Amino acid sequence: MSHHPREVRCDTGPPAHPVHARCVRSGLGRRRRPWLSTRSSEGSLSLEAVMVLPILALLLVVLLQLAALVADVLLLHEAARSGARAAATTSGTGPVVAAVTDAAPELPDLKVQVTPTVRGDGDLVRVEVRVTRSIGPVDHRLQAVAHARVEPAVGTTRRDVMP
Repeated sequence: MSHHPREVRCDTGPPAHPVHARCVRSGLGRRRRPWLSTRSSEGSLSLEAVMVLPILALLLVVLLQLAALVADVLLLHEAARSGARAAATTSGTGPVVAAVTDAAPELPDLKVQVTPTVRGDGDLVRVEVRVTRSIGPVDHRLQAVAHARVEPAVGTTRRDVMP
């Protein structure tokens, strides 16, 4: 008697169509599934995990470092804008440096440059803020520049600009 390739024979009864009930209970009528784990491939999943997990951990650390670097750049730009606002309404560099450090307390090693240091009404002031950050062995020099027009003081007029 020839058997159909998909037909399952069970020792406890006639050929099953497609699977005899006793064969299902005993496990004889089950078809083999190649995607399920067999004895020869039991340890392969753990070996793959051991090889991939350090790479994923390194990738996660790099992404977190880059996110911190981007946050520092955004904070640096806000500090430069704050310094430019202070430079537009005050004289000297002290209030500008104080405004920059107040805007970015997370960046303690800021370097601030204000040009010009002596300002008059209507002058264009430039505030440059720099900081150095490192990711691993690589140092990154970050900088932000902001400009503002010096506001006239109460009771004064804009001084004449010489051509």
